Amino acid sequence: MIDEGQVIVFEDYWIGSFRGPTAFVVRDGLLQRAEQYASPDLVIPGTLFPRLTDHHVHLGLVDPSGLLAAGVTSVVDLGWIPAESSRLRRDAAFPGSTLPEVHIAGAFLTCVGGYPKGRDWAPDDAVVELSGPRQAEAAVLAQVALGASVIKVTLSSDDGPVPSPELLEAIVSSARASGVPVAAHVQGEGMTARALDAGVNVLAHTPFSERLDSDLIARISRARTAVVSTLDIHGWGTPSEAFEIASENLRHIAAAGGRVLYGTDLGNGPLPVGVNERELLALAAVGLDRDALIASIAGHEHPEAIGPRLAWVPGLPLDSSEGAAETASWIATARGTTVDYLEETVEGSPS
Repeated sequence: MIDEGQVIVFEDYWIGSFRGPTAFVVRDGLLQRAEQYASPDLVIPGTLFPRLTDHHVHLGLVDPSGLLAAGVTSVVDLGWIPAESSRLRRDAAFPGSTLPEVHIAGAFLTCVGGYPKGRDWAPDDAVVELSGPRQAEAAVLAQVALGASVIKVTLSSDDGPVPSPELLEAIVSSARASGVPVAAHVQGEGMTARALDAGVNVLAHTPFSERLDSDLIARISRARTAVVSTLDIHGWGTPSEAFEIASENLRHIAAAGGRVLYGTDLGNGPLPVGVNERELLALAAVGLDRDALIASIAGHEHPEAIGPRLAWVPGLPLDSSEGAAETASWIATARGTTVDYLEETVEGSPS
């Protein structure tokens, strides 16, 4: 166990870039930068990441208990039964929890009969069907009241009816008034454009059913619309046509300066619980360089204090000239832990 007041030095530290050896002092179970100290109580070999986030999961479809140990310190649950996802969020916030930090969207918002209503994996209570714009505000407020920090809307014309432009705009407007962003599942011809027209903040998947033209790519970049990768769901290691379409789209989005976030859609098929090396390698393959790849999962934050959860990766970062693929495999060795059990995590990891 790490004791209060101990000074800990990490060989390297990421806060948007690598800062080299960095010292921290333990205060109230958190790590705070130690600018001056006589000598460290503990030197941790390897690299500290304040956070590694999977920006698209469905915790109701997996056992989340292994996520933190496998490197994921934070997740965004993009659609489930609101009461259940709210409970998980509270459980994760309880002192001593071994769950990652949980952010939730609550229910999927859609039109009457819209995706994923009626799918065998989607409980009825996980979907809110809206008949028109007047229902949008109440639906958004209900999710926010249960702790939602993002609203999820579905636009899948491949699977049935989709929210009208008026309904979608009402959802986005209501979410904006509540101070929360909107993430959209877009699937089918023209759905990416409809989402952008309404001003959604996040595309929950890289578009995989249509090839985006240069105008749409430029709009995504100009609007700073975040794009969550979720490439590995298209074949789970055996690339499908959808994988190729999504990869091509993401390559152009990244080249245009678009904001790319690591996300797996955990719960959708045989995906590993924890940091997914295949997802990271797919991001490297579409052209993200070392630092952009790391930022997609680790962010650019400069936290004043780190913890109680953090991620530790054995060894030091590879030189940027060695390529993003090698970095992807390195990041995939991450282990998540709490400040209290940092030393035990490091000692128990394979060398």
